[in-house]
Amino acid sequence: MNPLLNNAPTPLMSPVGLVGGAQTPPIDFFAMLDGVIRRWKLIVAIFAFTLAATYGALKMVPSLYKATTEILIFDPQKQMDEAVQKRISPFIDAVDNQAMNTETEVIKSRSVALRVAKELGLDRDPEFQPRHPLIGLTERLGFSRASGPNNTSGAPGQPDREDAEKLDQAADALLQKLQVERVLFSYILNISVTSQDPVKAQRLAATIANNYLSSQREARQDALQRVASWLKGRVDDLQSRVLETESSIEKLKAESGITDTGFNNVSDQQIMELNTQLMTARADVAEKRARLDQARRVIDSDGDIQSIPELTASPALTKLRQQQSELNWRAADLQSKVGEHHVQVVAARAELAGINRQINAEVDHILGNMKNAYDIAMQREQSLESSLQRLTAARGNSETYVKLQQLRRVGDADRKLYESYLSQFNEISQRRTLQDASARIISPATLPESPSSPRRKLFYAAGGIVGLGGGLLLAFLIEFLKSGIKSSAEVEQSFGYPVIGFIPLVPSRKSRGIAYGRMLNKITETPLSQFSEAVHAMRISLELSSANPKVILVTSALPSEGKSTAALLLAASSASSGRRTVLLDCDLRQQVASRAFRNNHQPGLSELLRGTAGPMDVIGKDPATKTYVIPAGSMVANAADLLRSERMRDLIAELRDEFDYIVIDTSPLLPVVDALALASIADKVLMIVEWGQTPRASISEAFKVLRPEAHRVAGIVLNKVDLKQLQGYSYGGGYHYRSVSKYFADA
Repeated sequence: MNPLLNNAPTPLMSPVGLVGGAQTPPIDFFAMLDGVIRRWKLIVAIFAFTLAATYGALKMVPSLYKATTEILIFDPQKQMDEAVQKRISPFIDAVDNQAMNTETEVIKSRSVALRVAKELGLDRDPEFQPRHPLIGLTERLGFSRASGPNNTSGAPGQPDREDAEKLDQAADALLQKLQVERVLFSYILNISVTSQDPVKAQRLAATIANNYLSSQREARQDALQRVASWLKGRVDDLQSRVLETESSIEKLKAESGITDTGFNNVSDQQIMELNTQLMTARADVAEKRARLDQARRVIDSDGDIQSIPELTASPALTKLRQQQSELNWRAADLQSKVGEHHVQVVAARAELAGINRQINAEVDHILGNMKNAYDIAMQREQSLESSLQRLTAARGNSETYVKLQQLRRVGDADRKLYESYLSQFNEISQRRTLQDASARIISPATLPESPSSPRRKLFYAAGGIVGLGGGLLLAFLIEFLKSGIKSSAEVEQSFGYPVIGFIPLVPSRKSRGIAYGRMLNKITETPLSQFSEAVHAMRISLELSSANPKVILVTSALPSEGKSTAALLLAASSASSGRRTVLLDCDLRQQVASRAFRNNHQPGLSELLRGTAGPMDVIGKDPATKTYVIPAGSMVANAADLLRSERMRDLIAELRDEFDYIVIDTSPLLPVVDALALASIADKVLMIVEWGQTPRASISEAFKVLRPEAHRVAGIVLNKVDLKQLQGYSYGGGYHYRSVSKYFADA
């Protein structure tokens, strides 16, 4: 074994490190874009299917027409005319957001819907009667349902009940088709109705608007009538009360001998003023007494004096309380630092006691002021009571006088109410004779020319966008989520190894042995074909990757990736170049290479390694490719131990002296360890990967298996490559990439 191979330098970028890590290769957007474009048939199919589905869905959806009328609820220009628009009660002409919302709900009320349904006979209209969805669908598809005669027999009153139910159902259906919206920042309401018939939609919108206006006029007249009746009753009642009060005043004056003179008027005015002042004085006394009592309770119970406004308003007391707080904090701090009996603590407590005495003195002073204010208020109340008693004593019978004043006040109040209600009653009477013009139709419903729903152009556009986007997304996801490797850039970015070459896909319906023979014949019979050039380029790239490797081990991660085919083609390419080339079939389990040369039943490598046969007994030569072949021989149980034996190393050493090129076809890496057992005796290891099929995880695991011999890995060969699709993927640098791409560009 060559010691230089064991001491080969490690590559600058460790492939095994890349394989073992969780790094994700950067996305080649241009390659993915090419892959998406190659799937244009899928995109077009999804686009066409989406449009067809949209067309089918729209065929099953009936066309709806919308008619709209505009109603002006309140005309602000007529607010200038007070005779017409003056607000006479909170229930009339109150126009605000709540009022507009109320009018909206009135239009959408069930009573309006019932009136319209009855007027237009919607209880006999199939559009406004509940039906099974399948019936409507069959009618849309052109199948009419046969209808038999109506069964009108039954108990008495049954037809009327059925008519009422149908009318209710029609009203419910009409409310579902009705839409009322307020024009922003205005007193205008839009009334819209949808129907399958444009003429019917126009008639429904106009009828709803007219019924609403009629109902509003009737409601307004009823409201005015109720208000007028109520006002008339109040006017009559107040008139009788005023007359009765005036009669009582005259009768009391006659009985007591009171006459209306100027002196009496002055005395009355003075008495009224004294009564007013006395009431104010009594309220002041009660307030000062309450505050004084509250302050005393708080102080006696050691409560919070902050609740007493008079104490909190004193600047001196506020300053003293601040000093008290600071001294409390300082005394506590000193006590915690120097102890309770320290001189500074005693001095601080003495100073605090002085502050407390000043606070108590200030509180007593404020309470004294409050007591003085209370006494002064009491004296003023007593003075006013004495003055009132003297004045009423001079007038004679004070009770009669007080009663007379009360009657006069009642009479004045009733007279003012009577005049106010009489004015409102007269105004209501005038408004009842006027036609209400505050709400009116400003834009009548017009015949809709085109359906409002569904918007077919919009749906077709949306369906086309969804179909195109879905097709692009699906193609992108297929390209993005593909598990296999399809470009040299992906190989280098994912695993750190170069791509040695590409082996084109050769589709064949023949047996596997015939297919192998066909591919081997291409190497010798058509050396300038794309297939032959690709195989030669793979061999030359392998030779350029190191200094003339002589022993090449060909393996793969999984079975059926074409590693035996690659070994056969590599050996045939080397033999066609004039080198003495030998192919060792070390896949003792499958023996694909041996079957390709039809010598899998003769003694081979296993007999040679066990010593039951000699080299001349097992080696053979293919006349077509001039390749020497050592078949696998019979199957053994301990294949891995046999391949890693010293006899195997001696065999490779003998073959190095006899041949120029040695190609070893071995088992896949992941199922068995035969390839790892042979890797140490090879100059270079060639990893075969099926183009676009082998999962990345399997390739990573295979390189992990080869980690002890990672420096021997020459690179990766992509097998079964579709030349037509290969043009859409990027290539890296290097002679072998340019050589292969030149031939693949003609495919």
